[in-house]
Amino acid sequence: MFERLNEPVAFFLLIMSIILITPLLSERVRLPGIIGIILGGMFIGPHGFHLIDAGDRMEFLSTIGLVYLMFSAGLEVDINQFMRVRGRALVFGFFTFLLPQLMGMGLGKILGLDWLGMILLGSAFASHTLIAFPILTRLGVTRNEAVAVTTGATVLTDIGAFIVLAVVLGAKSGGLSIGYFIQLFILLSTFTLLIIFGLPRFGKFFFQRISGRAIEFQFVVVVLFVAALGAELIGVHEVVGAFLAGLAINATLPRHSPVTGHVLFMGESFFIPIFLLYSGMITDPLSFLENRQTIIVALGVTLVAYASKLIAAWITARIFKYTKNEFWTAYGLSHAQAAVTIPTLVIGLETGLFDQTLFNAAILMILLTSITSPLIVQRFATDLQTATADEEPSPLFGRILVPITDPRLQEQLLALGTLLAKVNSGKTMAISVIQHQSEQDDHIAQHRDLLGRVHDVVGDPHSEIELIPRVAATHAQGILHTAQERSASIILMGWRGKRTLRESLLGSVLDEVLWGSDTPVMVCKLSIPINGTQRVAFVLPPKAIPQVALRRMLEANISLAKALNVPLVIRADASYLQSIEAICVAIDTDHPLEKEPLKDQLKPAVLEQESISSFIVVPGFGSRQRVADTLGNLPEQLAAAFDGNLAILHFDK
Repeated sequence: MFERLNEPVAFFLLIMSIILITPLLSERVRLPGIIGIILGGMFIGPHGFHLIDAGDRMEFLSTIGLVYLMFSAGLEVDINQFMRVRGRALVFGFFTFLLPQLMGMGLGKILGLDWLGMILLGSAFASHTLIAFPILTRLGVTRNEAVAVTTGATVLTDIGAFIVLAVVLGAKSGGLSIGYFIQLFILLSTFTLLIIFGLPRFGKFFFQRISGRAIEFQFVVVVLFVAALGAELIGVHEVVGAFLAGLAINATLPRHSPVTGHVLFMGESFFIPIFLLYSGMITDPLSFLENRQTIIVALGVTLVAYASKLIAAWITARIFKYTKNEFWTAYGLSHAQAAVTIPTLVIGLETGLFDQTLFNAAILMILLTSITSPLIVQRFATDLQTATADEEPSPLFGRILVPITDPRLQEQLLALGTLLAKVNSGKTMAISVIQHQSEQDDHIAQHRDLLGRVHDVVGDPHSEIELIPRVAATHAQGILHTAQERSASIILMGWRGKRTLRESLLGSVLDEVLWGSDTPVMVCKLSIPINGTQRVAFVLPPKAIPQVALRRMLEANISLAKALNVPLVIRADASYLQSIEAICVAIDTDHPLEKEPLKDQLKPAVLEQESISSFIVVPGFGSRQRVADTLGNLPEQLAAAFDGNLAILHFDK
């Protein structure tokens, strides 16, 4: 019977069943899903009921899962959050990395490990995993300083752990000579700079010229494994390259891009669980009963894991005068071990730096810290105070109405709408309007079929898109009435950039909607794929909008830049600069902003030199006459002189 389980179909059925069932059972008792998968691996592995072998097939799949796990760890790094509290995050990161590293090395010395094993064991304690972070998001306290500092420190501990891993494995394969370390440092530094700075530039170049779900997905996967292979070729482990690839893709694509969503979906639904399953399969749970030494080692490993992180959090809390709740929340958030620790343990076991007893003991420690971390955070984070409230999603992009004539031609418009809705916890509504005429039933069926293609074009199952077929006397009336009935917060429309707004994609429809709507309207000329955007440039000519509308305009552009995961450059007339400075201080956003006076950037000759990767936004306010008086034919000039993406954001009042 068990022999049949090693045949391809039965083998795949078994591991998928374990991956499906064990997290559900684990979450029923309020434990993280990873615990259930690891326990499932113990159950079916050679040290459990031995249903399948932990052989070459599982090892191959788990290696791919390990690469995916480190890639996702890189994607999760929030550089903007880190930069906001970087000074204090550096202090906490220093203590919460150094103390566990030293105490772990001390434990390794007691256990009789060699120098490389001691250093690698210390790095296993030095990092931490933010398992309990969703609790803080739900409570709305992620911008509490202690929470932000702990989150920022994670960036340092993860990167530090990977540097230690790279050095240890390089030294194991190349010896401990000074010459080898110099060579490794040069190679690793060059490789890191190439990935971190070169890959985003190449990625933007690629996405500006080539688009399509399958191709973009394949590009990211190829980049991931090229980086992993490159790390191996310079003498470090593939996980270092995978982590760097995650950081680089994080800087290349929007945070909620369907492309990264598809890549992570494949990893999170199959390969990463297989790696966790394999980690459980090579763990011997019975050793705790059969071998007293394993129990002693487990106690030592667990004591170091809890005590080192507790001392680091206590020192930081004393330095920055954090409250009791902030101290325990920071400790609860920072002592869980999983994402980086498990790969470190597996690599240590495979390379012979760790023995089976130490590996088993450390897996038990991971299970315990993954249980206690959410419990401590839930207990103390409830009463946290936050000096600055979490940034509220922009209400402007809460309910986005997107008129559709052909989803394939408006793919970028739909992609922009769904990204804006995701970042702002909003909803996209796609509307197709048909005019009153005979054979109306046939036309309604055609429009339902047209709307049905929207989800295929967007290619993101996690996006909430409502499909609205509408019958009206005119296209403009259908759009305006639907915006009113569905309480749309903004209408997002496409524009070919013709000489006047009347010569738009929908004939006179754009003109009628723009000047007949009480709802804000954003008119977009999207010439290149939005994944190729490198910055949002908000151009604010003199007298374009009144001061009373300035904050709303800035918040809208910040939301756009956040959705695209790019910096915002504000080019404003001198009369606005002082007000902009005050509003930016009041908004207190983590997002990178640049402010500069508007001089001659609107001249066509200068615009031709603007990078095609810029997304230019021009404001409009009030009636048709007011816009004509303040902007003149500026939109048409921009459309004619600039080949990149352009938007006109118009507020009626």
